[in-house]
Formats: sequence, C-alpha cells, structure tokens
Amino acid sequence: MNGFASQIISGTPVWVWGILATLVVLGLQQLRARTIRRRIVLIAPVAFLFVGLLSAGRGASGFAAWALALLTTAALTFLVWKPTAGARYDAAIDRLHVPGSVVPMLLMLTIFLFNYAINVVLAVNPALRGEFAWQVGPALILGVLSGIFIGRAATLFRMNRSANGLVAA
Repeated sequence: MNGFASQIISGTPVWVWGILATLVVLGLQQLRARTIRRRIVLIAPVAFLFVGLLSAGRGASGFAAWALALLTTAALTFLVWKPTAGARYDAAIDRLHVPGSVVPMLLMLTIFLFNYAINVVLAVNPALRGEFAWQVGPALILGVLSGIFIGRAATLFRMNRSANGLVAA
C-alpha cells in the first residue's frame, strides 16, 4: 500500500470502521429471505436519512440539492418500483415476507463509501468546501441513493393483503 492510502486509512477514526462493519453485517442479513414487521423495513432508510442530513450540511445549496434529489427519487421509486417476486404481506400475523436481496447492501455500502470518499477529498483539499460543485454534486448523488433506499422501503411498507398477496396498496 502506498504512503498516501496508508495515511488515509490510519487517519480514519476507528468508529468509521465500526460503522462499515455494522453495515456489512446488516447487508449480509438482507441477502436471506425473512419475515419481519412492516416498520422494520423503514429503520435503515430512516437512519440513512439522518446520515444524509448530516452530509448535506455543506451549505444551503447542497442541502437543497440533496433534499430535491431525495424527494424526487423516493417518489419515483415508490411509484415505479415493484417489490421483488416473493415479497408479500401476511395480514394474519401483520408481517412482511421479504426475499433476500443484494440491493440494500449495495445501497448502504455505496452511500457509506461515497461519504467516506467525499470526506477524504475534503480533508485533503479543504478549499473545495466552498466550491459550488462540491456542495451540490455529492449532495445530488447522495440524495438519489437515499431516495432509492427510502422509496423501496416505502413500497414494501405499504404492501397489504390482496387476492394474490403481492399487490401493494
């Protein structure tokens, strides 16, 4: 490993690696089918909403870009995305049956790694904090990623019982 990468890794606070390990564990859990309470699907997206709020704090324009991207993408995902085959709501036990998926892990890790990369770049070159492109660009990308995450979770959350068990209300 070269000196620059080694310096970045050694300069990263230990708690950041703990967050990464937690996300990997949570992501691995998403790979297997499970039966959960509906509200459980909202926990990770809401947590990433708060992460986004902290990350979007790079000026008013960054926050506005993040919020617009998040709301637009969440709404579009909610309207367009159809739950994976096998996802169904069982009203008798008030639970969702959710098939395993790699998508939540990919979203969580992409958001984490993108935030990490942004923070490394800004630590190396703090002058970029004042650049409009660095306030808005990353905020847009993080807003889109979080919006997909929130839209998927909202779609699963709204599922209810129907004739075939797969229709979202």
